Amino acid sequence: MAKVKIATTSEVSADKVLKTKANGQSILVAKVGDKNCAIANKCPHFGLPLAKGKFENGVITCPFHGSKFEICTGKSVEWVDSFVGIPLPDFAQKMISMGKAPTDVACFTVTQEGSDLFIDA
Repeated sequence: MAKVKIATTSEVSADKVLKTKANGQSILVAKVGDKNCAIANKCPHFGLPLAKGKFENGVITCPFHGSKFEICTGKSVEWVDSFVGIPLPDFAQKMISMGKAPTDVACFTVTQEGSDLFIDA
């Protein structure tokens, strides 16, 4: 693995995610509290991008199926509860999840050198 610059501290904020790239992989970066965090921009449900999802309190919501992930750990905190923002009843959630169990998003440790942010990718 190689250390790859993903952003500068001035580009990262607590109210939105920054979409960037590292070795050709799409990455989301955000600040949660005083910590910079990064996850893959790829929902593990169908591999769709998370970047346009709602981001609040350190959690990003997949804009396609409503799955929610902590941006500092990649942990799945809610799994497939909507379809393009429309809430689904329990039976439909099971159909949309297509038998896939809740899965975490790939997470990266962010290091800082001066005002530059890096991950190992």
